[in-house]
Amino acid sequence: MNVASRDITLLGGRTTGISALPEEVTDKPVLVFVHGGGATARSFDIPGHSQIQRAARNGFPAYALDRPGYGGSETLGFPADSDTGVMHANAERLDRAVTELWERHRDTAPGVVVIGSSIGAAISAHLASQWGAQDQPGWPLLGLAIADIGQLAPEKAVSAWHSTPVEERIDMSTLQGQLDVPPLWALAPYQFGLHSLPGILEPVVRAEGMEVVGGWRREWQRIASSITVPVHYRLGEFDTLWTATPDLVEEFADALRSHAPYVDAAVFPSAAHGIADSIAGHEYCLQVLGFAERCTAAVGTPQLLGR
Repeated sequence: MNVASRDITLLGGRTTGISALPEEVTDKPVLVFVHGGGATARSFDIPGHSQIQRAARNGFPAYALDRPGYGGSETLGFPADSDTGVMHANAERLDRAVTELWERHRDTAPGVVVIGSSIGAAISAHLASQWGAQDQPGWPLLGLAIADIGQLAPEKAVSAWHSTPVEERIDMSTLQGQLDVPPLWALAPYQFGLHSLPGILEPVVRAEGMEVVGGWRREWQRIASSITVPVHYRLGEFDTLWTATPDLVEEFADALRSHAPYVDAAVFPSAAHGIADSIAGHEYCLQVLGFAERCTAAVGTPQLLGR
């Protein structure tokens, strides 16, 4: 199947991104990918390893959106020392963008599955929480797939974020030099060349990182327990930004089970932070597509997702 990636703009240019669409219209849900800190929508379209093109080849209309302040998307303007509110505001912007996207597919797709990575996973959780609180959401959320986010950050990670310069954007290398290093064999070889590819990596919005080790750690349980849709959750075995143990993953899953009808949660073996770009990343990406397939089938057979 010949699938091409194309630039898109939404909300009058306030949100940018890229799309990859199947050659023919299908009855599968729209997939919306939400990137992590220090990356852009193009992190889901790495040449030879494009997650959105893989999704489109499997029949899913796929979109990766630049979060506020990344790519060409308008910034939110939070102070660099903020440690709460940034994720909520990100989610509000994304909600409006997905509402606009949905208008393109409402006649053929059964709904939307949101896929978030790292800080983008926390923001996706906020998005799902906000969606569930709306009386009349602008789009149907079928499921949420999140990875690379936890609830207990190692002290090294907390100290690293707090030691960064109080500037709007910071270079990720400032942070990474203070963290433990995962086994190099767990990283996909192409990761080592990402800095040479244009438009994939950018300095991280510092307020996001401060919220990761601030507001998110205070609020994660409330957010997770308010999500009302099926969830696929993975945390890499060698994640150095989060403590990844079966007990902690189960604690996160228990919070999700408060209102989510279906939760598939596990430590993902042999993977570092950024599971999709680990040596076994292809396996993870296929798991997510499998979850999206289950969400599709559950539209007609809700018992598949505990409904």
